[in-house]
Amino acid sequence: MKSRSLSHLIGLALAPVLMLGLSACLPPGSDFNSPSPNPAPEPTSAAATTPPPAVEPTAAQPAGPAGPAAPQAEAPVVRWVPVGPVGPNDPTAGQRYLLLQQFQCDALAESVRPDSVQGTADVTVWQAAAAVCRAVQSGSEQDWLQASVAVAATPRIPQTQCLESTVAATSAAVIAQHRASPGLPIKATSPPGEACPRHLSGLTVVNEDLTAVPGQLRASGPRSGGTIVRLDGYYVRVGDILFDGEPAFPEIVSGGGDYQTMYLRIPPANGRDTLRISITDTVDISGTVTFYYEDTAPSSPPPATGPSQTPSPQPGGTQPGGTQPGGTQPGGTQPAPSPSTAPSEASPTALP
Repeated sequence: MKSRSLSHLIGLALAPVLMLGLSACLPPGSDFNSPSPNPAPEPTSAAATTPPPAVEPTAAQPAGPAGPAAPQAEAPVVRWVPVGPVGPNDPTAGQRYLLLQQFQCDALAESVRPDSVQGTADVTVWQAAAAVCRAVQSGSEQDWLQASVAVAATPRIPQTQCLESTVAATSAAVIAQHRASPGLPIKATSPPGEACPRHLSGLTVVNEDLTAVPGQLRASGPRSGGTIVRLDGYYVRVGDILFDGEPAFPEIVSGGGDYQTMYLRIPPANGRDTLRISITDTVDISGTVTFYYEDTAPSSPPPATGPSQTPSPQPGGTQPGGTQPGGTQPGGTQPAPSPSTAPSEASPTALP
């Protein structure tokens, strides 16, 4: 009996020690007193279970044109100057055009400084173009104002000055676009194609004073040569003149300088019926024009000469009144032309 009591006392004394040892073996956060093998999760607050609202990335950004929160309109696109074309040996205008096309604004402005340009009539168009170029690059309102003033001061450029005319039109179009969309940047792109493709387009016969001969259906002249012709088209610096594909050295009556219209004197035919004329330039040039050797110009009827100015005899002998053909009436008077004679006199000039 005493031994059972002693064992009971010893078991009661060791129970706390065993419980303490078992609690040390459990993972952290486990409830030793929970009878469930899968304890329920701890309750969470409403803020933890509710998904957070979507955060606008621009909500914290400043409002206004400078902030990303402000709506940004798409930059307007304008057509910049296209390819010239411009050759490496082109004169000054071509080199300026190349600077503008490549957006070398400062270099273009330096080339047309008032103290570095002497007697250039078309310098204002390049100065305006340099100002527009700088305004497109900087976007500064002060630069846009200066560009607008410069473009307004540009004189009218004739179409014969192809490069300058293209530059003036482009500058005016860019200024107009800026005024239509103030405050927005301008995006300039070069369109495809060429601004001033070089070509021969025609041949015009001229007088000694270099005025065009009226009524010419085509460029033609006598086989003896000497006809002066004008080379029509657009060319910059003529290199070689070719007759039927071979280099020739004709007489240059006028022109021949940079951007100048050329006038040539046609050589004798030497057995040819036509003469094909072409030229070379600093870049490729297209077109061939043809001169026709004709001793009688086909554009106008030949003038009435010799017997056609006198009354022609009617077929069959005598004229009315008994006079002999081409003769005179008694008394030495010339017979009046009959009604049937007048149409025969006018018929040669009525034909084309």
